[in-house]
Amino acid sequence: MSAPLSVDVFPMRWGDMDALGHLNNTLYFRFLEEARVRWLEEHGWSLRGDVAVGAILAGTSCQFRAPLVYPCDIRVETYLSKIGNSSFTMGHRIMRDDRPDEIAAEAEAVVVWCDYAAGKSVPLPETLRAQLTGGAA
Repeated sequence: MSAPLSVDVFPMRWGDMDALGHLNNTLYFRFLEEARVRWLEEHGWSLRGDVAVGAILAGTSCQFRAPLVYPCDIRVETYLSKIGNSSFTMGHRIMRDDRPDEIAAEAEAVVVWCDYAAGKSVPLPETLRAQLTGGAA
């Protein structure tokens, strides 16, 4: 696997556990969302509704491999899995920060670049494409 686009670490809170004593499945998606939003905003792509064109989440999935149990810090590694004309797929690996070789979950998020007013996809900006692939814009 290539180098990650980003690595984020989030604290697991006591209240994040479910009745079975491990991280509630809905929180995995919350951490993935936070990692995705951080990456986009850190690279200059606003998600605050103040732009006419930008990212929308078209789909997401998660395969749970092992439970995460409090207390721990949760590490989310984000990768580029696929890039198309108007969309890209971010792959994610989730694990304890102190046990990065023990994958707790693998996930994907499909992001489409969209003209919000028209409600239609548009080509990815060249700058974004370069940021995702490590090339020059």
